[in-house]
Amino acid sequence: MKKFLILLIIFQVTLTAIYYDTGLSRDFDYSWDATFFCQNGYSKTATISFSNTFENIPQVFFTHETFDQYGGEAGFQLAITSVSKTSFTAEASCNKSRVFTLKLRWFAIDDQRIEVINNFNMLNPNDKTFSIKNPNAQTGFVVLTSQHFQGAIDFLLEISSITTNSVTVSITKVAGKFTNLKQVGYIVVVGIQEAFINLGLQSVTGGFSSGLITIQPNRWFAIALQGMNYLNNNTMRIRATYTNTATTTSYTWGTWTGAETPNSHSQIWILYQFTTTYNPLECFSIRTSRKQAFDLSILPTFFLQLVQTNQIYITNGNYEYSVDKSIRPLKMNIQMKCENGKKVQAEFNKCNSCSIQKTYSFTYNCFNQMNYIGFFPLFQQASQQYNHLKSIFSHHHLKSYMLSVIKSSQKRLQSKFKYQINEYIYNKIKQI
Repeated sequence: MKKFLILLIIFQVTLTAIYYDTGLSRDFDYSWDATFFCQNGYSKTATISFSNTFENIPQVFFTHETFDQYGGEAGFQLAITSVSKTSFTAEASCNKSRVFTLKLRWFAIDDQRIEVINNFNMLNPNDKTFSIKNPNAQTGFVVLTSQHFQGAIDFLLEISSITTNSVTVSITKVAGKFTNLKQVGYIVVVGIQEAFINLGLQSVTGGFSSGLITIQPNRWFAIALQGMNYLNNNTMRIRATYTNTATTTSYTWGTWTGAETPNSHSQIWILYQFTTTYNPLECFSIRTSRKQAFDLSILPTFFLQLVQTNQIYITNGNYEYSVDKSIRPLKMNIQMKCENGKKVQAEFNKCNSCSIQKTYSFTYNCFNQMNYIGFFPLFQQASQQYNHLKSIFSHHHLKSYMLSVIKSSQKRLQSKFKYQINEYIYNKIKQI
């Protein structure tokens, strides 16, 4: 009887997640897909795959590299309808006149130092203000995504203001033409100061050639179309044609036949590998107190005060607060009940870069003569930045718990091979 030795070899393939990606979509291009016959309400949905799998669902935005459409009552709607770790889905639909080509350069990034805000297919266009999550995001750009018009149009989209919690996009309103613009869509991209290099607005009335532009490392180049000055008397055609070398890029921007379509666009370098990081606030000094309260029932279980702004929190709930970068140092007043027979433990972030003794740690036994405890920390910024304070208060029977989280706004660190999100739970006080 023959015996066979079977050698089983198992190959384990570990997929490395990606954190940024880009590509060119021709899903809405009739010369690429002859079924794209976009007019009279025609609609198409396309799924665009990333080159690999993201660790988290990324933010996605796009710019136009080719417009080709008839005039008359013309226009289209275009939107990103869903995003996953492996792909995103976009949908295009057209009004009456035919749209031949919408060639899209898309960008995907898993980094919260950039924030993407979508305002797809807005009817009755007007100025609009949007909330932003990261108060450290103080620069940005806007890019046109769709339009619908019934006559000559002349408009320009611009970011008119950015604050710590909002961004406003304005649109010019040229008399006699603005009423012809029935719908407009756009994407706003905001980020920290390092995120973008804006080479300026280009107002194009004829054939445009960019000249040589030096390539910036770890950045994407994007043509952000911001406005049109279209008389509606010819086919609307705009196309980017690139010429690249090892150190430079250049492009022509205009029609290939027929009259030019006057327009305005910005040249943007978009960073996808960041060097700027944000560190949690450091507690450089702290004073504590213990005292006897003769009637605990009239005192709050927890009391948290941000001294400079007099923000006070005393009831159960989850609270978030953006600490202005001008507040230096940040002073806190934290007091809580110390119920008889319980124990209070507290930790405060002392040093971000220390390998040991990173926190101030306290443990107090509670008894009737010392039943109310106070902590009065002073925090300093590792660098001038806005910080995010999150507090969670809960109380259940005799157990009380207070967690104060101080972290940098949208923190992300770069390790050797990837980006990793880090949240800091450095400052906590609990009764056990």
